[in-house]
Formats: sequence, structure tokens, C-alpha cells
Amino acid sequence: MSAALPYSEDGESNVLTMEPVGPIADRFINDTKLISAIMGPYGSAKTTSCFQKIINAALWQKPMQDGVRRIAVCCVRATYSQLATNVMQDWFRWFPQTKANWNGELNRHVVRRMVIGIGEIEITMWFRAMGDLKAEEVFKGMSLTVLWLNEVDTLDPSVIRFGLPRVGRYHGSVHGWNGVIADFNAPDVDNWTYDLLVEGNLGIPDDMVDGFQQQFGDDFGINFHRQPGGLSPQAENLKNLRKGYYQGMMLTMSENDIRRFIHNEFGAVRAGQPVYPEFNDRMHMAEGALQPLPDLPIHFGIDGGRTPAIVFAQEDMGQLRVLDELVIFDPAKNNELTRMGPTAFGELAREFVSTAYPRATLGKGFFDPAAEWGEYDDEGTWIEIFLRAFGGSAKPGGEPGNRIEPRLEAVRARLNASPGGRPGLLVSTTARMLRRGFNNGYVIERIQTSAGGRFRDLPTKNDFSHVQDALQYLCLGLAKKGRVITDMDARRDARRVAGGQVSYSKQVAQLRGPERRH
Repeated sequence: MSAALPYSEDGESNVLTMEPVGPIADRFINDTKLISAIMGPYGSAKTTSCFQKIINAALWQKPMQDGVRRIAVCCVRATYSQLATNVMQDWFRWFPQTKANWNGELNRHVVRRMVIGIGEIEITMWFRAMGDLKAEEVFKGMSLTVLWLNEVDTLDPSVIRFGLPRVGRYHGSVHGWNGVIADFNAPDVDNWTYDLLVEGNLGIPDDMVDGFQQQFGDDFGINFHRQPGGLSPQAENLKNLRKGYYQGMMLTMSENDIRRFIHNEFGAVRAGQPVYPEFNDRMHMAEGALQPLPDLPIHFGIDGGRTPAIVFAQEDMGQLRVLDELVIFDPAKNNELTRMGPTAFGELAREFVSTAYPRATLGKGFFDPAAEWGEYDDEGTWIEIFLRAFGGSAKPGGEPGNRIEPRLEAVRARLNASPGGRPGLLVSTTARMLRRGFNNGYVIERIQTSAGGRFRDLPTKNDFSHVQDALQYLCLGLAKKGRVITDMDARRDARRVAGGQVSYSKQVAQLRGPERRH
């Protein structure tokens, strides 16, 4: 490869070279997973890295009878103007267009290059824009080696559903690597790419995953590559950027844009301040699914109500290891939590524990104190009915009045702790809603006053808040160790002594004072 082309202003159009711009980009370029994605700040050479990976895809093919390794690639962007300005301009700097190799009517570019020690490679590049078209129309009849989804978070999720089946059909690449590559800036946590590419959620049952793995081998699945932020000491591609590139950009950006496009942190679902700015996705998230440690009990926190949630965790030498969460989505309402009663949720939680942790012992359980206020129905309070179905025991995980400040501080204490040099809170990748909440789904709303903008002191109630509440009850309950929390058994005894003449809710009110639910 030659090194004759100048650097671009933003570093995205580097010289024609196989030298990566950093270790994360290098791992992406050499990744052979079926779907691989790279997320980085502005100027981190994501486009250049995709060019390099396309070259690698050609090198990974077996030569055809004439000795040429061939691939067909389709680059997809939201609009043609974006294609022309941000992709094609850079591509033609690497591979100049001529009358012989460029068909402007079809937006097809065919290039051949001699690679020393390898022989010739041929890349047929198709440029396509979604525009007003449906993905099914865009990909109809295509036979591809590689599907490149450029700035994938700006595309409709149907590009994966209709684009992936076109991969692996090009005649020249039947016996080599085929796959989907994607690049993007850090999205908002409710963007579809977060669920698929960041969390690797294929949305298919585990038995189907096993079947695909048997069919495609170790390459089946999704790999996510996250570059450091632009102001990080480990930032990539800095040598190809002008001095002060990121600092100057910050002057005209909103706080959320700075998070996404410079620090490479996930954006908020709505305008607001994150409840836990102490959370660091790179530090507090495990690299994969956490497995339960033997001989340690599994504790749990419960948030009751119409959309309940439960969190399971273990304490290991000062570190709280969040193993998983249980939240139930309504399949008919596209990622909205479903309403569920305490019996049904208790039965699901019991089945979940018996399947996920068959040899583990349940430890301490802590719940929303409001779940024991008032009769849910003739069978008792919400928590009593849940625990009968679940089969465990639990205590209130909050202070009188269920004040939120101690609960938030209990979680912050874990986030700020570093027992033995380890993070005080470590969250499994299977706890997806919890992660999204930490990454700006769980926010404090900004309200305007006559004196200017200020932040409320209470988090927004949304789908992310339920599982966050469950974690708060668990953290506060474990911190208190029963010193302030009254055991439920004593309350049940008081109810039996009353002989049903006084309602349970009134007895609790007499014991704890007036309800103050936040």
C-alpha cells in the first residue's frame, strides 16, 4: 500500500495504508464476527477503519480461477447528499474514479489493486441511500460480501432485517468471510442500535442462537468496539487532527452533544441530568454475563407496583456484583414494560431463579416499602402476594417515608467505592435496562423558574426507573443490615393478633406514621 495521499482536516480520510489509527480500530479492522460495529467520537477515523476492513475482507477471500480475490460491498447511508459528502468523497481519495471503473447511473465503483505477496483484489462498491425507500426495495436482488451501514444510528432498523440476508451471496466470496460492518457515534440509549450493537441483543431465543453458532461457527454473533473519547489520553487518530480539534468543537455543542460526539458516551433519552454521573460504563460494566460465585448467597431487590422489577446480586469482598434483572416487556407495544400483578410476577421470578441459579441459595431480599401499604386485594398486600408466589422472604429496603435521597446515596456509595482496587458496583451485560438507566435513561428533569433553569431533586419516572428503584432498595437494605428496617414477620404477627378487626394498612400506619411516597 502506498502512502501518497495527504491527511484530511478531520482525519477521516487517511492515506491508503493498512496501519490502524489505534488498538480499538485495529481490533475492529481484524474482527471476523458476522456483525461488527465501531463507535467513536468525531474525527476518530471510523470511516477510514471501515475502508481498511473492506480491504481485509478482500484479502480474506480465496482467489478465483483467474487468481483474483473478489468481493461486493454495499455502503448504505440515510441520504445521497450524505453519501456524496461524507463517504464517496473519501472513498475516491483512496480509489480514484475513472470512466472505466465508475458507473454514475448505478452508483457502482469497481476497483482492482495489486497487493504485494497476495496478488490482485477486486472490490465492487455499491453506494445506496435509504431516502424515502424501504429497506426491502434498497436491497432487492443484491448479492453481497459485505454490507456497510455508515452512521448506522441514523438508519431505520429494517436495514439489518433486509440487508443481512443479502450477505454471503456474491459468487466470488462463497468461500471467504462475509458480514455486516457498522460505524456510528454514541447514540441515545433509546436508539435501536444500543439494543442490537452495544448490548448484542439479537432478539432471538437462545436455542436459535445455538443453532446459528453450530451453522456459522465462532464468527456468528455481534462484536462491539468502543473507541476512547476524544479528550482521553488514549484517544485514537489524534496525530491526524489539528491541535485543539475537540476543544474548539465544544464551544458550540450542547451538554448532550459533548457527551456523545466528543466523550463517546451514550446520550440521554430526553433532556436532563443523569441521576448517577458517577457511573462509568467502561468501569462499572462487566465484559460479559456475570456468573454466580459458588458458596455466596444471591440477594435481591424488588420494586413493586403495576410494572414490577427485580434485581439479583452477590456481595464479594465489598463489591456488589449485579448478576441480572427481571423486567417484563409487552411484546405488543415495542419495548414498553407490561403491567403485571404480584402473583404472576412472583411465579416468573421463581422460575427465573430456579433456571438461572439452580444451585444457589437465596440471601437477603429488600423491597419497596410502599408495596406493604394497603391491601392489594383480599389476599393481602402486594409484597405478601408476591412472596407467596416467589417463595422467598424480604424486608423493606427504605427508610420511613421511603425517602429517595438515602436510596440514591446507597447506590452512589457503591459507585464511588473501590474495594481492593475493584469497582464497588459491577453490572452484568445481561442487566440491559439497568445499564440503559445508568447511561442516561434514568434522568433528572430540568424545569425553568423565574431565576433561571434548575434541576429537580427527583428522578423522572419512566421505564428505566423501576429497575433502578429495585437496585436502590437492595443497596440501602444491604447497607443497613436490618438495623433500621423492621422485619415483616413481626408485622404479620401484629396482623394476626388484631384478628382482622383493624386493617393491615392501618396497623402499619400506626407503626410507621403517615405515608410519604415519592
